[in-house]
Amino acid sequence: MQTLHVSSREYGVLGMTLVQQEIENVNSRTVQLVKLLTEVGPDIPEISRKLGQFKESVRYRYKEKIVNRGFAVQAVVDHERLGLKRLILISEVAEPYRNYAQAIFSAMNELCYVVGFSKTLISGEQIISVSAPIEMVAGVKAFFNIMKENGLFSKLEILEFDWHRNAPMKAEYYDFDTGRWDFNWQRTGPEDFKSANYTPSTPCKFDIVDLLIIKELQMDANKSLKEISDKLGINYKKLAWHYSSHVISRRMISGYTVNWMGTRYDSSLEKALHRKHRYFALDVFVRNVTEMEQMRLRHYMDGIAFLWSEAGGKDYFARIVIPVDNVVEGLQFIGSATSGVKDRLSIHPMDQAEALSFTVSYKLFDSATKKWALNGEELTQRFSELLVEIKSGRQ
Repeated sequence: MQTLHVSSREYGVLGMTLVQQEIENVNSRTVQLVKLLTEVGPDIPEISRKLGQFKESVRYRYKEKIVNRGFAVQAVVDHERLGLKRLILISEVAEPYRNYAQAIFSAMNELCYVVGFSKTLISGEQIISVSAPIEMVAGVKAFFNIMKENGLFSKLEILEFDWHRNAPMKAEYYDFDTGRWDFNWQRTGPEDFKSANYTPSTPCKFDIVDLLIIKELQMDANKSLKEISDKLGINYKKLAWHYSSHVISRRMISGYTVNWMGTRYDSSLEKALHRKHRYFALDVFVRNVTEMEQMRLRHYMDGIAFLWSEAGGKDYFARIVIPVDNVVEGLQFIGSATSGVKDRLSIHPMDQAEALSFTVSYKLFDSATKKWALNGEELTQRFSELLVEIKSGRQ
């Protein structure tokens, strides 16, 4: 019988190789987990069934690689299913009101369908996201134009979009142990622009219980139905029926986002937490796009690992969030992807520390009529009086 001699150096190399393979296997399993998370949410039994893995192993990996690393998992609402249309406002808040901008826009979430805002670097403009009922878009636009006339904005441009979506995390390019991305910016693929077309969802029926469930899952998809039932004071059986028969069956939730940027809402502190200086966010707008131009833009933007959200229609919008180590490559890529539309292109570098997102504006839904509500005159009066108070308080 021959004895095989392995030197200590060879043994060390073999050991390192096996360790590296195990690390890669663990990361590969985490990638599979994340891809299913974006489809079904943190439903560990369902994920383990689809993966053919033990629930205990999947639950441990989810807690170790996702929850403990600070990645929030949140429901992505299909706003079009709720009869809402996305507006994005590019604005400049007038000097007397700049210190109050966050408070003003936060109040607008509960009163006129604002679902997020962020401040641009250098210019200090505010990008405001609105999800307004289709039948009330004209009224919402009129309100913001009146606010410009009343001096809140020194600049205001309102863009309308037929659809809006959050892009799922491309986990295959992310190392969940080191927290680093590995993406080949030079990669090329077939230019099948038609596959990049997008059809907006059609509205469905819903009620206030559905919206309350959605609101809670938007903040934290890890909440169980029992926790949501206790918090809202709604009978568990009633809430569970609404969840399965309405929210899920009618596809009001289009998926789930794993917040790889590191921003999350801390319900105990009641504030948004940001990981600073890890990512560089850019808002990209292209006006008056043709159908083919939009499909081409979607093809290239969705082909990179760092697309956060996009919207389309007469105009096109994309939010790209690039790791700070790859800013040059990212800008080069965006320049190439938008080469044919530069005459209608604007790019806004964003200050993530000045950004805030809100849940769907459920307080504006009338539970009696089961319709969205907006009292334009009262809304205009309240904010006009607020502006007078702010301005007089500064004098």
